[in-house]
Amino acid sequence: MLVDTHAHLYLDAFADDIESVIANANRAGVSQILQPAVDLPSIDTALNLCERFEGVYAMAAIHPTSVPEAPRDAMERIRDALAHPSMVAVGESGLDAYWSQAHTDAQIESLRQHARLALSMNLPLIIHNRDQKGEVWTSRTLIRVLREESGGGRLRGVFHCFGGPPWLAAEVMDLGFHIGLGGTLTFKNGGVPDAITSVPLDRIVLETDAPYLAPAPHRGRRNEPAYTRLVAERLAELRGRTFEEIAEITSSTARQLFNLPDPSRPSQKARSQS
Repeated sequence: MLVDTHAHLYLDAFADDIESVIANANRAGVSQILQPAVDLPSIDTALNLCERFEGVYAMAAIHPTSVPEAPRDAMERIRDALAHPSMVAVGESGLDAYWSQAHTDAQIESLRQHARLALSMNLPLIIHNRDQKGEVWTSRTLIRVLREESGGGRLRGVFHCFGGPPWLAAEVMDLGFHIGLGGTLTFKNGGVPDAITSVPLDRIVLETDAPYLAPAPHRGRRNEPAYTRLVAERLAELRGRTFEEIAEITSSTARQLFNLPDPSRPSQKARSQS
C-alpha cells in the first residue's frame, strides 16, 4: 500500500470529481494521502476532506509565497488547527525565490516560526524549496536556518519535491530530514535521479504534489494521488528493486515519520465517505 505524502486535494482542480480521484488512488494502491496547507483557508478545506474520506490527513502552515498576506495571528491559528486528530505535520513552509524575492526576510522568519512550532508539538516539518533557475540561495539558507532551529537534532521532516542540487541530499539527511520524490523523478533530463544516488531507500518518501507536476506519461496534465504508483515504479527501475519492495519501504518510512496507522490492520476506524 502506497502513501502520497504531499497532495493538494482541496484545490479547485479537484472540486468536481474528488470522489473519483480518491477512488482512483485506492485502486492504484494508494491508501493514505497527506494534504499540506498553503494558507489558513486551505487548512479548513483540507480538514473537511479528512472528515469525508478514510485515509486522508492534513497539515497546517503558511506557504512561503503566502507569507505577505498572512494575518498577524496566523501562527496561533495554525497551532490551534494542529490539535485536530487528522493533523500529521507542520507544512508546507520553506523558502521560494522563484515567484518573488521581495519578502525574503519575512519568509525566513516564517520558516523559523514553523520550525519552532514543529518542535514544540513534536511534529514533522514539510519544506518547500524553490530557487530561481541556476541559483542555490534558498537551499543554502534553508540548511543554515534549519540547523539553527534544529532543537539539538530533534527537528525532522521532509524536503518536498526534491531536485538537488547534488550536494543538498547529504545536508538534508544530516539534518535528520527525509527526501520527498514525486513526478519530477520521471522527467527526462530533470536531474533528480543524479541528485538522489546517495540517498538510502529508507530516507525516501513518495508524493505527487497533485494537481501539479504530473509524472510521465501524464506530464502537462492534472496530477492525481493515483500517480504515486508511477513514481514508485520509476524508483524501482532506478534502484533495481521490485515495485513491491519500494512500496513497502517508502510506505513504512512515511507511516513512521507521520505516525500514521497501518491500513492493513482492521483497527483503523472508517470515516464516512459522504
